[in-house]
Amino acid sequence: MAQSLAVTNAQRLALLIGVESVGGGLQKLTGCEADVAGLAEVLQSRYGFLAPDIVTLTQQRGSLGHITEIFEQHLRQRAKKGDGVVVYFSGYGIYNPPGGRPPSPTWEQALPYLGLLPTDAFREGDRPQCLGLATLIGWLQSLKTKQVTLILDCGFAVTPGGLRGNLRSRSAGGGNAQAMTTNEQPPARVPLAPITLISAAAPGQTAVEGDMAATPTGVFTYALTQSLWTADSPNLITPLWDHSRALLVPRIGTQQTPQWQSPNNAANCLTPQPDFPSGEGGILTSPVSQSIQSHLAGLSPLVQQHALLHSCYQATAVTTEIPFSPPPLWQVSYRKGQHISLAPLNQVNADGTTGRGAEAPISATITQGSLREIYRAMPKSLALTVALGNDLTRIERVDATSAFGAIASVEAVINAGEGGADCVFGKLDTHRYTLFTEGGELLQPLTKSESSGAIKTVVNTLESSLDRLLAVKWLTLLANPDSTRLGVKLRLIQQTSGDHPLPRPLYEWRSPRFQTPKPQTNDPLASAPSAPLEFLASVDANQVLQCHLENLGDDTLYGCLLGIDNRNLEVAGIFDPQLMILQPRQRLTLPHPEAPLWSVSGDPGLAQWFLVLSRHPLRATLAALSQQVTSNNSPPSSSPTLPARLLVLKNLLPVILAIVADLSSHPPAQVPFPDDLTLLDTADWLSLPIMYQVR
Repeated sequence: MAQSLAVTNAQRLALLIGVESVGGGLQKLTGCEADVAGLAEVLQSRYGFLAPDIVTLTQQRGSLGHITEIFEQHLRQRAKKGDGVVVYFSGYGIYNPPGGRPPSPTWEQALPYLGLLPTDAFREGDRPQCLGLATLIGWLQSLKTKQVTLILDCGFAVTPGGLRGNLRSRSAGGGNAQAMTTNEQPPARVPLAPITLISAAAPGQTAVEGDMAATPTGVFTYALTQSLWTADSPNLITPLWDHSRALLVPRIGTQQTPQWQSPNNAANCLTPQPDFPSGEGGILTSPVSQSIQSHLAGLSPLVQQHALLHSCYQATAVTTEIPFSPPPLWQVSYRKGQHISLAPLNQVNADGTTGRGAEAPISATITQGSLREIYRAMPKSLALTVALGNDLTRIERVDATSAFGAIASVEAVINAGEGGADCVFGKLDTHRYTLFTEGGELLQPLTKSESSGAIKTVVNTLESSLDRLLAVKWLTLLANPDSTRLGVKLRLIQQTSGDHPLPRPLYEWRSPRFQTPKPQTNDPLASAPSAPLEFLASVDANQVLQCHLENLGDDTLYGCLLGIDNRNLEVAGIFDPQLMILQPRQRLTLPHPEAPLWSVSGDPGLAQWFLVLSRHPLRATLAALSQQVTSNNSPPSSSPTLPARLLVLKNLLPVILAIVADLSSHPPAQVPFPDDLTLLDTADWLSLPIMYQVR
């Protein structure tokens, strides 16, 4: 009976729109078509959407009339009760509020004045004709199904404009926009029910696109695609927030805050097929010439760019006539654009022997499946790319290029907009210079003496900032929360004050690819009320934080917390003299409840930490920490009574390089890779990014 009740004839329909050029003097976007292609790929491969049920409208077919016609034919005439419908838009958004608008409008306040720009937005003149968001929502509410998801990767800032850095804005600003060609007046109130709305930004904010892993794409859509590949449950919001935070916050701060609105908590039709496991990407074609093709869109941009070739992945077949056990490893052998080829490695033969490389017979019946990261090919060296801001003169560019060329941590200097960059060098004001993020945020506050003078002098004063940026780049390249096979559970808790203090969870994470036991009843936070999930957790100054760690596996784990705190100081959290953190199956509170030493102090700002754990002792890391603690701290020692503490470091970069050396000292045997790389086993390490803002 249960099986018969589970049988459904419901279909899944998708309308994906990507509009890059709308005229009206607005800059041409470059990532919208890639957004649509990547989203269509994951919906078809992992979420059960059939190819004929996905309609994509890009530049040539993105006019308002065509969108209206396709919506009628593809959705209104076809959608039945219980069907899942996804409508996605990538391009320019517009916000035309009335006078006296609130500075930070809610969706209910702003929605009647929001719109999406089609390709012919300015065809009739200077007054853009947009698809009013209220109109689109009305169309969706008229469908027979109530399982509707609307996804927007566009901005709704009142003022359009380019960003100082290396990213492009997807907001067309305000202006006298017509909601529709019929000059209809926007309604006073637009209810969302039953639509689930996922937006790249809040009303009044912009959304950005940029070169992610050398491919122009919407930053939010890149995070969305990552999440759809790696999510292991229908609850998409947690991985989506994690990936969006990791990509957006370091680039643009909180200028873009993704939104999730589900008025009636409708069932999410973005539920992966039950027999298609999570992974970093899918098998796109059957094996051809002893290789398979894939697009590993679940990987972070840095891993795509620096740690893809020669990495190894496990193929988990969904459709195959001859099951293989264990699933073979495939090594990335070639990359062109977004698509890669993988060659078989350690293939199990029919007689039980193991072949290698081209000698290994492979089954040509593999037509569908996921690829999971097993070995990451890490480079032995890494450096920064600096973009020169558009506000620099030709002479200033020449001087800056020469000055950065003398700094060891910089490998390339480009003009802003010519490709991905780690930072942007530009003007703070008329005669002062500094470093900005790709989204135009100040990388650090500077005094006048540090930012003024000849460009060569200013660049020399920025060398410590560049080292810090390179250290964070290494940690980000090491980050593997989706693919690690270490069993770890983490909770970051704020200890509240008052007569009846209750711990306030700020961040929770559990290894998704480790078979975890059932939660135990003696968990001290099991009955604590959960705070609403925030995109970026916020903490008041002078609060005390605690980190609750649990080792779910059978190996002793070594490691520490590292990163940049809200005061822009390079900090390490040392919780054991030998960096030995967790014994097998052990739980630990850091710092101990009776001696809370992790107190948040200083000015408002962003804290960016990484929890780094390893199955092997970190001997080089321990030695590097001893050399880098400041005079205000006691260095790590062999004394077992050393209290838990946070140490301010002179320079984080040598410590990170020591971590890379420690993690690289145990490469897998009998796996070929070039001399300038090393392979890290996802069963050996974890690098988990943790962020919060101090208010």
